Amino acid sequence: MIGCIDRERLMVSRLVRFYDIGALAAFLAMMACVLLEVVTRNIIHIPTTWAEESSRFFCVWTVFLGSASAWFRKAHIVINIVPRRLSGRSRLVLQLLSEALTGIFMLCVWFGTVSMMVIQYPAKTTALEISISYFYLGLFVGATGIVIFHIRMMKETILKLVHADMGIGGQENHEITRK
Repeated sequence: MIGCIDRERLMVSRLVRFYDIGALAAFLAMMACVLLEVVTRNIIHIPTTWAEESSRFFCVWTVFLGSASAWFRKAHIVINIVPRRLSGRSRLVLQLLSEALTGIFMLCVWFGTVSMMVIQYPAKTTALEISISYFYLGLFVGATGIVIFHIRMMKETILKLVHADMGIGGQENHEITRK
C-alpha cells in the first residue's frame, strides 16, 4: 500500500511539473510572438500575419495548462462563506457535494471539448492554416489534468469523511499532504 501511494505521488508530481513547465513554455512563446509582432509592425513597418494568431494559440494553452496546475494547488478563487461556518462531518459532506457537482461540470467540459475538437477539425485558422482543433486541444489537455486532480481531491475528502465517521482522530491528523 505504501509503495502504491508513493507511486501515485510521484506520478502526480510529474504531471504537475508537466503542467507547470507547459504553461511557462506557452507563456514564453506567447510573449515572443507578441514582441515579434510589436517589432515588425511598429519598427520595421512590415506586420506579420501569423504572430498575432500564434500568440492567441499560446494564450489558450497558457491559460488551460496553468489552470490545471492551479487546480492541483487549490489556488483558484473560492467563495467559502458557508463552509467556514460549518465544522466536522457537515463541513466534509458539503465539501464532497461541492466537489461532486464540480466534477460533473468538469466532465461536461471535457466531453464538450472532445465534441468541439471533432466538429471543428476540418476548419482551419486563417494565417497558420492549422486545424482549430489545436486550440481546443489546449482546453482538452488542461481539463484532463483538472479531472485527474479533482478525482484525487474527492478521494481525499472521502477518506476524511470515512475517518470522521469511524471516529479516528481529528481531521488534522488525517490531512493528506501534497508533495
